[in-house]
Amino acid sequence: MRFYPSLALLILLNLVIKPVWIFAIDRNVQNTVGLTEYGLYFSLYNLSILFSFLLDWGFTSYINRELAFNSDNTYSSKLFIKYKLILSLVYIAAVFFFALITGITQWDIVAGLVLLQIFTSFFLFFRAGITASQDFRTDAWLSITDKTLMITLCGIMLLYPAIVGPVDIHRFVWLQVGCMAFATAMSLYLQYQRNSVWAPTNTSSVSFKKIFRQAWPYALIILLMSVHYRLDGFLLERLLPDGKMQAGVYASAYRLLDAANMAGFLVASFLLPMVARRVGEKQEIETVVMNVRHLLMIYSLGIACIGIFAAPWLNQLLYNFTSDNTVAVLQYCLPAIVGYSLVHIYGTVMTATGNIRDFCTITAGAVAINILLNLLLIPKAGAKGACIAALASQYFCGVATMLYVNRKLRVTIHLSSLLLYFIIAVILAAMLYWGQQLPVKMIYLVSFVAITAIILMIVTKLFRPSVWLNFFPKSQTGT
Repeated sequence: MRFYPSLALLILLNLVIKPVWIFAIDRNVQNTVGLTEYGLYFSLYNLSILFSFLLDWGFTSYINRELAFNSDNTYSSKLFIKYKLILSLVYIAAVFFFALITGITQWDIVAGLVLLQIFTSFFLFFRAGITASQDFRTDAWLSITDKTLMITLCGIMLLYPAIVGPVDIHRFVWLQVGCMAFATAMSLYLQYQRNSVWAPTNTSSVSFKKIFRQAWPYALIILLMSVHYRLDGFLLERLLPDGKMQAGVYASAYRLLDAANMAGFLVASFLLPMVARRVGEKQEIETVVMNVRHLLMIYSLGIACIGIFAAPWLNQLLYNFTSDNTVAVLQYCLPAIVGYSLVHIYGTVMTATGNIRDFCTITAGAVAINILLNLLLIPKAGAKGACIAALASQYFCGVATMLYVNRKLRVTIHLSSLLLYFIIAVILAAMLYWGQQLPVKMIYLVSFVAITAIILMIVTKLFRPSVWLNFFPKSQTGT
């Protein structure tokens, strides 16, 4: 099975399904149930993610790596499942205890979201076994199973409420649980059918103390990034009298950031194996890193400009609620995509080159900044304060990882390209600002700005197709 065609399939499927989920389903659920009820769900969903590192402790990454590089199948996934079940009990206890001490009373929603995270953890674990056996195409199709089911079933509920009943948060949560449980069962069946990691092995020699020591940096980075990305939504709901509504406002903006950030996640999925392969073959990595940065930075700067200048139009287009506050939150939220993109690029490079502990240190600094600013700004500015905290911490993390890769791995920053980014961003911002004075529909203006960004990338040679083609080997089999 060819790795890169399968990676392309994974990216293509996610580019089709994930936007449909975000904009056709999740967005419409918020429009249906309202800011306050969805804000409560958003807060508790973030809480369930905060402790998700306990569910895996890096086992998925560990077993994926070991099975991919050890054809003798030294480790049995049955033993890992035993320990994951134990970790799941620890996770349940941690979430419910934290919910109790913070005054949460919606236990049915918490229970559903806890089960959702547990099923998700096992789903990713079983998928790891499938990818380790080189069946990348099956994994690509599995990756969209739960969301495809949700789109179908929740779509029916949204379209035909008189027949199947209206959507509410409780039904929304438990429907997600059911879809993820089905996807997990399917992945388990496919892994068992292939008998790839279920062969009996001598597990008496397995030292889980050693595995825990080797996997803890991965568990730590999951924890830190979960706190960095998700704590603000929970704090909004807990710290303010109108916290549920503020969390709902923040969720409406964060949804767009999350959708835009999908490009970064997909680019990282390409960059990680590419950098790892080039490092293993003693090749330079600067060319691939810089070309990925050019592509992702112009994209993110374009998103930031659209978020700042087209926020009123976006808010009115997507939601049935609008105010000066929701528009302002969107304007402060989307520019964080630039910091996210830098982290996707340089954090991925640090991970691929074995510098995960230093990545943890940088992320810990960003988390400290984020928590401090959230505690200071949320009581005064609500959702806007959370956006400002995210801007500061994400840009810190992005710049810090870029400087680290520059100094430790000798990957040049190229100040001339940074200047080009700035010039292109100014051009795009000017087009959006002055274009709104013309009798042109906003959708046409935004489309024209996007086309202009692509043209400017080609003219300035920030994007060269010939260079990208060289990144992909003519014949690539295996990993």
